Amino acid sequence: MSKCCLSLLMLIIPLMILGSTGLHVTLSPSLSLDNIPSVASNYVPDLEDLDRYMRIPAIFSGGMEIAIGNSQLYVNMDLRQEFSDYLMGDWLSNLPLSTTSFLPAIDVNFPRLGYFERRDSNSFISLGRRKLGLGVSTYSFVISNFLPYFDHLWIELNGQAKSGEYLYDFFAVSADRTISGGPKTLLGHRFGYMNENLKVTFGEENLVYGVYPDLQDLGPFLIYHHTYQSNSNVTATLAAEVKLSDVMAYGEFTLDDFRLTSESSNSNPTAFGWVAGFLWRISDGRPYTGPKLDESEHEIRDKTLLQDGGLRVRMEHYHSTTYLYNRGTNIGKFTYPYRFNVLHLDSWPVITGFYGFPYGPDSTLTLIGIEYESQNVSLKIAAELLRAGSVTIDSPYSPPFDPEWYGPKKPITTSFILTGEGFYAANQNTTLFVAGKLTFSRKVDFGINVGFIRMFSLL
Repeated sequence: MSKCCLSLLMLIIPLMILGSTGLHVTLSPSLSLDNIPSVASNYVPDLEDLDRYMRIPAIFSGGMEIAIGNSQLYVNMDLRQEFSDYLMGDWLSNLPLSTTSFLPAIDVNFPRLGYFERRDSNSFISLGRRKLGLGVSTYSFVISNFLPYFDHLWIELNGQAKSGEYLYDFFAVSADRTISGGPKTLLGHRFGYMNENLKVTFGEENLVYGVYPDLQDLGPFLIYHHTYQSNSNVTATLAAEVKLSDVMAYGEFTLDDFRLTSESSNSNPTAFGWVAGFLWRISDGRPYTGPKLDESEHEIRDKTLLQDGGLRVRMEHYHSTTYLYNRGTNIGKFTYPYRFNVLHLDSWPVITGFYGFPYGPDSTLTLIGIEYESQNVSLKIAAELLRAGSVTIDSPYSPPFDPEWYGPKKPITTSFILTGEGFYAANQNTTLFVAGKLTFSRKVDFGINVGFIRMFSLL
C-alpha cells in the first residue's frame, strides 16, 4: 500500500469513528435538444457557452461527506463530458462522448464542489468551493449565484437585539490565474439589522488585484475606503428588505465610483448599479426536499426575509451604469475568470464572468418570475427583458470619459430570455427534472434538457 493511501486511511478511519461518514453516488442521465451549432477547433468559448454547459448535469458524480457535531466536510467529483468536445459536437445526451475518439472524454476540471462548514445558532462558516449569493433578488451586484462556483471563505455572525438581531458577514473570494498572472481576491464585509419584517445592511467590497491581501485588506472591521491601498478597487453597498403581510419589497444599491464636481474630468467617472423589486407570496407551502443538481443544492446565501415553499411571483428591475465594474487594467475589473484545461481549442482557455450582475455594465434588465415549491415539486420560470448598450467591460476605460455615464449607450441590443426548471421528487433519492432556455435577440436560440437524478448512499 502506498504512503498516500495509508495516510488517507489514517485520516478517514478516526473520522468514521468520531462522526458520521457517508459515501454517495449520483446518476443523472439526460437528453438534450438545442439549435446551437457545433464549433470549430479554433473557437474561443465565452460565458454563454459555460452557462449552457453547466445547465446540463454530469451523468455521474460521487463523493464523501463527514459530519462531526456542528461541522461538515463535503466533496463531490462530477464526471461530465469534456468541455471542448461538448462544444465541438452535436449531442443528444450527457454521455461523455468524444469527437475524435471512441474512448470517453471526461472533463478534468474538477472538483467543482467541495467545502468545510460549521454552523450553530450564532455563527456559520464555510471554506471551499461552492455557489454563493447575496440578498433576496435573483441577482446581486456584489455576489450572484450565476457562475458555477466561487473559491471562498464565508463567515456569518449574528447576535440578539432588543427586537430582532444584528448581523455581520465577511467573505473572501479568490480567482483562477495564469502562471504569469497576478492574484485577484475579492473581500467583503456587511453590517446589518434584521427582524421579522425588516432587514437593512450596509457593506463594502474590496477587490485586491496584482498583489496578495495584507492585514489592512483582511481586517474584518476596517473601512476599506479609508485604507487608500494601491491595487485596490473598492465599492459600497446598501440593501434593504421590507415585508408587509404577503408582499415583500427589496432593493440593493452598489456604488463603484462617484465623481465630485470639484474633481478633474480625468477622475474615474460615476458608476453604480441598483435593483428594486417586490415579491408576492400567493400561497404558503412546504419547502422542496428532493434532490437537485449538485451545484445548486449546496449554494449558500445570507439570511433574508424570504420563506421557502408555496407559490410566489416576483418582479425586478436592474440598472447598471456605463462604467460599472471597469478599470484601466484587466485584472482590476470586477470580473471572475475561470481557467480550463481542455483537449481541443486553446489548451488553457479563460472564460470570464462577473462576481455580481451577470450582464455587466451599461445595461438594464426587467425580470418577472413565478416560483412554486412543495415537498415534492420545485418549479421556477423567469422572463427577462435585457437592454444592453454598446459599452462592455472590454471597452476602453481612460480619459476623457463620457459625461453621459448613466447609460445604456446607443446602439442598444434588446433580448428576451425565457428560462425554466422543474423538479419532481418521486421519493427521497429519485427526482425527474426538466430545464430549458429560449433567447430572442439577433437570432433565436433554444435548449431543453430532460432527465432524472438517482442518488445512492454507499455507507
